[in-house]
Amino acid sequence: MPLVIFVDDSETALASTRMVTDTMPIDVKQYIQAQDALAEIESGAIAPDLIITDLNMPVMNGLEFLQGLRQVDATKRTPVLMLTTETKAELKQQGKALGLTGWIVKPFNPAQLKQAITRVLRLPA
Repeated sequence: MPLVIFVDDSETALASTRMVTDTMPIDVKQYIQAQDALAEIESGAIAPDLIITDLNMPVMNGLEFLQGLRQVDATKRTPVLMLTTETKAELKQQGKALGLTGWIVKPFNPAQLKQAITRVLRLPA
C-alpha cells in the first residue's frame, strides 16, 4: 500500500486527516515536527509516496521542509501537498518554485482531501 505522511503541529488537524484516510487503501504516518519526518526520510527509514504538510509550524515550516525534501534523492519527485490556512499568492509561488504539487486550504473539505490523495496516488475512485 502507498505510504502517505502528514506533517502538522496541530493534533486536531492530524486527527481530522486520519478520519479522512481511515477508509482509504493507504498506510499513514503522522508527524508533529517536520524535522522528525525529514530525518526519517533522509535516513531511509521511510519512503513516502505522498507527503501532506502544514505551512506554519515551529522550528521548520512547510516550505523549509519541502526544500529539505527536494535535497534528498528519494523525495526529489515525491508529490507534496500543502494543507494550510494560508492563501497568499506569494507563498503559493514559493511552493511551486520548490516543486509543490498542490495547495489545500484549511479548514478542508474531507471529500476534497480524499479526492486529492486519490488523484495524486492514482487510486481507484
